[in-house]
Amino acid sequence: MHWDTDDHDAMQQQELVRAAEHNARQAMAQAALLQDVAGRQLLVLRNTYPAWDIDCERDATGNVSWTARLHPDLTPAMVAAGVLQTVRRLDAIALASTLAWQSALLHHGGRSGTGPI
Repeated sequence: MHWDTDDHDAMQQQELVRAAEHNARQAMAQAALLQDVAGRQLLVLRNTYPAWDIDCERDATGNVSWTARLHPDLTPAMVAAGVLQTVRRLDAIALASTLAWQSALLHHGGRSGTGPI
């Protein structure tokens, strides 16, 4: 009976190890997929908004932020139109939305509607 208990314990340990290995592989695959998605999002944002330096940054606490910095220095007309030099958002979609609005301000003269600035 003593051997049966040891065999049973060993089998349970093997099952736990297999389950842990499976979970670890699954977590690594999901992390790789997320990194790949973030990389594709970054590429699309950079290609869509070439006037902006766009980065995805992680701070010391692990929080991610998406940042875009406008290449040219702001002119008084840009500031008056509501254009921002730097935009920071929590995810790529929020940044894309904000950059679409900023592009509209740049290309349509902002609130004044006077045309490109």
